[in-house]
Order: sequence, then structure tokens, then C-alpha cells
Amino acid sequence: MLTTIQDAVKQYLPAKRKTSSNGWTSFNAVCCEHNGESRDNRGRGGVISNADGSISYSCFNCNFKANYTPGRHLNVKFRRLLSWLGADENSIKRLVIDAIRVKELVSPDEDSVKPEEEVSFKPRPLPEGAMSFSEWRTFLSLADDHYQVPEHLIKSVDYVSHRGGHLLQRYDFHTTDDTEHNMHKRVIIPCYWKGQLIGSTARTFEEGIKPKYYADYEANYVFNLDKQTPEKKFVIVVEGPFDAMAVDGVAILGSECSEVQADIIDSLGKEVIVVPDFDIKVIKGRSVWAGSKLIDQAIEYGWSVSFPIWNTEVKDVSAASEKYGRLFVLKSILEGKQSSRLKIELMRKRIHS
Repeated sequence: MLTTIQDAVKQYLPAKRKTSSNGWTSFNAVCCEHNGESRDNRGRGGVISNADGSISYSCFNCNFKANYTPGRHLNVKFRRLLSWLGADENSIKRLVIDAIRVKELVSPDEDSVKPEEEVSFKPRPLPEGAMSFSEWRTFLSLADDHYQVPEHLIKSVDYVSHRGGHLLQRYDFHTTDDTEHNMHKRVIIPCYWKGQLIGSTARTFEEGIKPKYYADYEANYVFNLDKQTPEKKFVIVVEGPFDAMAVDGVAILGSECSEVQADIIDSLGKEVIVVPDFDIKVIKGRSVWAGSKLIDQAIEYGWSVSFPIWNTEVKDVSAASEKYGRLFVLKSILEGKQSSRLKIELMRKRIHS
């Protein structure tokens, strides 16, 4: 079982190859033309396998590298390599599942399993003077009856309530009277990584203020990862933080998912279901759907994409949750899930036609 991935890769290697005494099997690299280089015809790609079931690929032309060790998930780079070697979509998905099964069998304390590269984010404080809604509740319960509640607090609570009253019970938002970056006109959403505060994103509650979100966290952060508990069978990937909070999914905080973010999400070892925003804008006479890029990436990463049946005025998960309720939205996401590339492409054309 530990050599499942290794054996599969060997089956896809080019017929024209040679193995040296140091264990490397060399062949014309399959990655160069995908990385801005001309096609290799000098045998500068190679793989090496080990007795523990691990396998590594390296190109000495474009410097692309990918590796797999039993106990790890099959990351984006390795899945891309499999595709370049000729593996079809279904075969790659089966290997992704096999890697998860192997991960469940391998003890995390086993010395032969090298730890995956640690992803971390530097701690960052909340904006100056930030105070949570729960802290405000305590303060107001003790305040004098004549105390005038600050306008920024009233508007912040009102905004979150309209986005979904249940959010007030399950997430703790902050607000401040600090005027820098119009922070006094924003709802502050803390960003956590493994229980540690690593920054925040702040959403304006007044029209005309740009940017809509003021972000203060390191690149490649995935919002709400701490809510992805072991018993969950799938993870819903959305664009914005309110979308993620609506269904306890994760947000990539934009319309494009980086490879690092994809690896973070894949490391959860769950089925990934992408729900893009569905708003289409007309720019210079052209219809532009930003969510289409995320669908391209979902196909590349081997993820499912959901096309829920919602009112045409509903453009994202958060708006759907406001209109229909959380449970209905979760049900519609699962029912609208598509896993094959062909069906995803057909559904995309229906929306953007």
C-alpha cells in the first residue's frame, strides 16, 4: 500500500528512459514547456524512488521539482506532474484518494516519514483600539444608562446582523473608532492560524469606501481553517470571509487560489468543493466573470465545483444564506456539486453564455 503512488508514477514514465547507478531514471523532461521553456530533448528530467515508497521528480532545465512521501497528501505540484506524464483526470483523483488512505495508515510518529514543509504566518495585532462585540456587551451591561453607544458599534452590529444573525453567535467581530484606513467604518474580522491571531480583514459597512476589504495578513493565508474539524467529510472553498462563515467553509480571500493555498486546503484530507461568486460585470463592453478563474484552478487541482440552483439575483454563498438559510444553502451546494471536467465546463457555459 505504501508504494501505491510510486508504482503508479513508474507506469506513466516515458518508454525512452535510462537508469543510472545512483538510482535516478532519466528521460526528456515533461515540465519545461509548461514552465516557459522549450521542450526538453536532452533527457534532463528524472525520478528517484526509495524503499519507503517515496518518489521525487526533478528537472535540470526549468528546475521544476515535485515529490511524494507516504503519509503526506498528493500536493498540487505532484498532481500537475502526473497530468504532464499522461495520467487522466480520474486516475489522478484515484491516486489522491489512495494518498489519503495511506496517510491514515502511516503513524505520524514513524521516523521514516519526513514532516511536510511547515506553513506558518507571523502574528499581527488587530487595528488600534479594536474591541470585540462580546467585550462591548460586557462593557454596556455595566455602563451608565445615559451612556451613548458609539455609532461605529451600532452600524457594525447592524451590518453583521443583516449578513446573518447566526454569525453573531458563532463568530466574534471587532470594531474601533480609529479613523486610519476608515477603520471606524468597517467590521473587523480576526484571522487565526492554529489558534493564533495572525492579522485581520476589515469589511466596510458604508457605500463608496474603497477598498471594500482592508486586509492585514501575510500572503497565501486561508481564512477559517481552524473551523475545519476532523469529523467533516468535505471542505467548502469560497472567495470571501462572510461566505466562509455562512457555511463554516474556508475562504481564499480573493478570486484566485495560489498553489500554497491549494496545498493548505488539500492537507485537510477532505473532499474539496469550490463555490465561486457568480456575479458577472460588464467592463468596456465585455462580460467578465472573475469566478471563472477559480473554476479553472479547481479543475487543475482536481477539486469539485458546485453550481447551486439559486435565484439569479443571488451571487454568492453569503447572500444565499441570508435569503434561504444556512441548512438549505449547504444542501443546495452538495446537490449542485460537479466533479467531472466536462460537466463543470458545461455548467460554466450555461452561466457565462
